[in-house]
Formats: sequence, C-alpha cells, structure tokens
Amino acid sequence: MEVYIGGKRIKISPAQSVAKGGEADIFKLQGGLALKLFKPPDHPDLAGDFPAQKAAERRIQEHQRKLPDFPDHLPHYVVTPEELAVDRKRKILGYTMQFIEGAEVLLRYGDKGFRQAGISNGDVAALFRNLHETLEGLHKAGVIVGDLNDLNVLVKEHGAYFIDADSYQFGRYPCRVYTEKFLDPLLVDPGSNMIVPARPYNEEADWYAFCLMLMQSLLFVGPYGGVYQPKDRNKRIPHNVRPLHRITVFDAEVKYPKVALHYKVLPDDLLDYLFDVFKRDKRGAFPTALLDMDWKTCEVCGLVHARPVCPDCAVPAPAVVVQTVRVRGAVTCTRIFKTRGIILFAAARKDKLLYLYWENNEFKR
Repeated sequence: MEVYIGGKRIKISPAQSVAKGGEADIFKLQGGLALKLFKPPDHPDLAGDFPAQKAAERRIQEHQRKLPDFPDHLPHYVVTPEELAVDRKRKILGYTMQFIEGAEVLLRYGDKGFRQAGISNGDVAALFRNLHETLEGLHKAGVIVGDLNDLNVLVKEHGAYFIDADSYQFGRYPCRVYTEKFLDPLLVDPGSNMIVPARPYNEEADWYAFCLMLMQSLLFVGPYGGVYQPKDRNKRIPHNVRPLHRITVFDAEVKYPKVALHYKVLPDDLLDYLFDVFKRDKRGAFPTALLDMDWKTCEVCGLVHARPVCPDCAVPAPAVVVQTVRVRGAVTCTRIFKTRGIILFAAARKDKLLYLYWENNEFKR
C-alpha cells in the first residue's frame, strides 16, 4: 500500500511488518522509525466482526482531530507521534514514531524464567523509578494513559518506554480502550459482574495499574493470582471477576502460586501499601520512597527478600507456642500470643517481640 508522510509518497510492503495489534499494524521504516497504521473497517483481520468494524470506523474518525491536537513536550520515554501518515485525500491513516529496537515488553519481567537471566529485583525497582518519573510527567502535562498495562510498556537498558500514545486521554479526548486485568475496579459499576469501565479514566487509575505491574514484577504474581478455593461453595466466583470482590492473594482462602515469591519478602511499608490498594481501595500517586528497597539473599536458606532479617528463618517454630508455660531445666518458655490466622514475621527489637500476622482478612502488628 501507499501512504504520504511529510509530503512524500512511501510504499509499504508486508515484509516491513514488525507487530500486529487489535487496532493497528506496525511497520519498520528507515532511519529508526516505525509506522503505525490503524486498521480500517474493511481490514481482513476485522472481517465478519461488525462491532470491531464500527469501532475501527469511529477510531479513525476521532484520530482526524485527536492526532493533530496531540500535546507536545511530553517526557522522554513516551513514544509520541512524530509525523502523520495520510492518503491522497489527506485523511489520517496513522503516524510515524520512534522504533525501540531490541526492547522487551514489561510483561516478561513478571516471568521468573526470564528474570533468571540476571535481572534482579533491585533492577526492577530501578526500572519502576524510571516508569514512575515518566507517569508523573504525563500527569503534570494533563495526560492520562488510561489503558496502562504490561504490553504497552517496553523495557530497554533499564528505561521504560510508553507506547500506544494515540489512545491516551487528554483534553476532550477520552481513552476508549481497556485491558480487563489492569482496569481499576473503582471505574466499574458497583454490583456489576463484568469488568467493563463505566466512568472515565483518571490519574488514580494509572497509579492502580502501576501498583499492579510493580507487584507482578517483584513477586511473579499479581494481586489476583493464585486459586480462590473458599470452603463455602456458595462463595465461589469466576476467576476474572475477583477484582470486583477484592479477593486477592492476601486472602487465606486463595492458594498462593508455588512459582511466585511470597509477599512476606516485601518490606512492611510496601506490603502495607499494596494491601491497602488492592483490599481497601487506597488510591493516589505511588510514594517513590517505597521503591528504595534493599534486596538480599539469606545466607542460611537462600531466600531473596527485602526485609531486615529473613522472614523464613525469623518465624518462630510452632512448638514454641503450644503451651502457655513450658519448663525444661533452667529454660522457661511462655506463650505470649495466639492467633487463628498466620504469623508471618517476628523479630526481637530492643527487648520487645514484634510480630506481623494475618487474621480475618487483615494484616495486623
């Protein structure tokens, strides 16, 4: 096919195709550029799908206005439209953008096998500091990502590049797309049994997705991973609607994935914050101080953690709390605490025993 970019006619061949999405095809051009062409209603990929064809028609109509109005001077790591691609009648078909060579989607950073190639949780924390700076810069410019997810963030050399900028929300142009897994449940109608946005995106929805991607990248499991196995069969629900009921891996009736790092390896402040976001609907800009983590490997058991002491080696043995008082020779053991939940962590600090436990769907100290 042919398009016009900067007044020049350019032929595009299938051999130049480097990516294909639901809304557009990506082609590699010379000079470190990529061309994103939106799929028209008559695109072969949309054949027989009437709703998708109507959506494509509406999308192209809106982009005739939206792309010329796209804001300037966005953060460096936002891959923005550079030049518009049009047909002979000056109708906008797509745009050129920077081509990020050799990048990985952020999704890979939640894959334990991929990470074993030498990418540490310290590297992940540094990456999210970069991602945080970019997201904060977008918000200051009046731009909301909206459909922020681990497939539209590309990672290269510890930099997080934001792509699919044409769907961003700014001015009079709402973000019209969403990814079910990353959609803030506060944007869904209460009582709904489907994860579909019912109100416009806001900055807090971006930070919700940020928290979800961070947790997934650190622990290899997101907040709604694992298997929900309630003893009461009447409480069973489809896996995909768990966010609407705030049923997370923090719940005692959710079987935690064996492949994942347990959340007990996280620092208290970060663990508390994530719990508040996914269980108690806390929102707001993510505190950057929580990304200052000291990850280490326990010399005794080999556990990777970011706590003052290893959470596995520091947990008291069950036998210690079996009886109220047990005397053996010169040693007296006294039970000072009992819970029907789970003791997650304990440590002696300045002659006091401090402990963190899980009971009645809450963390308690």
